[in-house]
Amino acid sequence: MAKLQSIYLMPLAKIFCALHAVVGLVLGLIVTIGSAANPEAEGIWSLGAWSILVFPIVNALLGFLTGIFLAWSYNLFSQWFGGIEFEVKNK
Repeated sequence: MAKLQSIYLMPLAKIFCALHAVVGLVLGLIVTIGSAANPEAEGIWSLGAWSILVFPIVNALLGFLTGIFLAWSYNLFSQWFGGIEFEVKNK
């Protein structure tokens, strides 16, 4: 058995940032297509093509902050309760 004692903050934050940016791009495309289909849309649908730029940036920032928070909180709780145990199989 191996035990994950701690997680480095920045690598996890960068991965979460990249993943959330991709999700934001997909959501931005959906909103852009939805706003093009209904030109009289209100609310978030009124962003139009701007959502392709805004959604990935906002999601990436939130993903980065989420990665930092999750790594920090895992490191804190693993000190109290022990790390996650897992089994590694060599080929």
